[in-house]
Amino acid sequence: MVCQENILKGILNIMQFKDIIKHYETLDKKELIKRLVKKNVLVLRKDEKIESQRNEIGSLKELERTHKIMNGKLQKEIDKLTEDLNSPLKTMREVGL
Repeated sequence: MVCQENILKGILNIMQFKDIIKHYETLDKKELIKRLVKKNVLVLRKDEKIESQRNEIGSLKELERTHKIMNGKLQKEIDKLTEDLNSPLKTMREVGL
């Protein structure tokens, strides 16, 4: 069922593409160039945005990795302080033994 839907979507895309080609064939050279340049500009802008988002994702992943490292170190410090606080030697010192 999914395969048939994909085939139908593909056929629809091909038909739409053929319609676009037919429309472009009716345009004079100047208008065709103008439209194709506009399309290329749109594609380039989208590519730039995608690249920018990829860079942002990379930065966020690095930030997340750094935070995990810092949180791990902080948790170790908390555990050590908790252990020190609960150690029998500390209790004996407080009591005066």
